[in-house]
Amino acid sequence: MNISNPRVKCAAIITTLVCMMSTPAQAENPTLGGPMSHLLITLFQNQVFITYESPSMSVVSMQDNEGTFTGASSVLNNEGYNAQFGWLANGFISLPPSSGIFVRTVAMSEHLSVYQQGSFDPILGTNGSSDIWQWNGTMTHNWYATDVHGTHSARYEVFVGDLFGNPRAGFTSGFIDFNFVYGPDLSDRIDAFSNGSVSTVPAPGALCMLLACSTRGLKRRRRSID
Repeated sequence: MNISNPRVKCAAIITTLVCMMSTPAQAENPTLGGPMSHLLITLFQNQVFITYESPSMSVVSMQDNEGTFTGASSVLNNEGYNAQFGWLANGFISLPPSSGIFVRTVAMSEHLSVYQQGSFDPILGTNGSSDIWQWNGTMTHNWYATDVHGTHSARYEVFVGDLFGNPRAGFTSGFIDFNFVYGPDLSDRIDAFSNGSVSTVPAPGALCMLLACSTRGLKRRRRSID
């Protein structure tokens, strides 16, 4: 799938927004919390690179809610929440057959939770879920929530793996940090964070890749938990 084509990008964005609005939480329609902060993913010479599209948006503020969400989105009730961070392909990506791009939680604040866009299922280690989640190649904004005021963060490894989430030999992972602030009068804490630990992205002229996952490779499969 050519995800660098402007028409395809627009279609992916529209599909993502429609999915977010057509979940069981449609009546409540949780807002992202501010402008989208895209995490650009690149695969170049078998190495994963990740960077913020807007480095100034590497830290976001969580918003309050009144606990009125119903259905799947009720997991956000009475917590601060945010979905500004969104995974997005940076140009073409070429993957081996029966492979995918996975995100693994390296470290996460104790009181921070993560939920899948659309379904609001717990992911990335939340509520006993697998600490590995497969990105499907489209723009994806998962939900983050906490009931504790203060600063929170999560560090992720992004890697190329087989259909079971096992890293493939010959590929190098990338890493990135998400940072959040939650609570009154905490805006000054944003300066306490760095812009996040991100890999350097190669020059645009060096990018020439094609997303070539097999149909099976695009299916999300969580690694079983012992």
